[in-house]
Amino acid sequence: MSNMVEQIDKAVAAHGLWKTRLGQSIAGTLSLNPGEIGVDNRCEFGKWLHSLGGTSAASDPHYKEVFELHKAFHKAAAEVVTKVIAGDKIGAKASVGLQGEYTAVSSRLTTKLVEWKRKASKAT
Repeated sequence: MSNMVEQIDKAVAAHGLWKTRLGQSIAGTLSLNPGEIGVDNRCEFGKWLHSLGGTSAASDPHYKEVFELHKAFHKAAAEVVTKVIAGDKIGAKASVGLQGEYTAVSSRLTTKLVEWKRKASKAT
């Protein structure tokens, strides 16, 4: 289970950096590809998460929630970049703002990751 705790810690940190990357994209200082961002099994955490499919971990309700939220996170991040590319910086900024879709999904993902980590920590 310590591997799970480690993977979750890495995921929280890595996905936390996306707000900065998206801000850079909105500012025009970082070019991102929404097609790549929107795929949830390319990042290290996504690869690990997908690798758990069919294992006992996959039957854990936390896994299922995190899996779906992780997918939604990548979709929301890709939508921000799509707005930037389309010239809709106001819409992109709204998505990463306090009431934005990206912010909401990111927050839910982080909350569920922390809950899953707590459960995994107790199991060791």
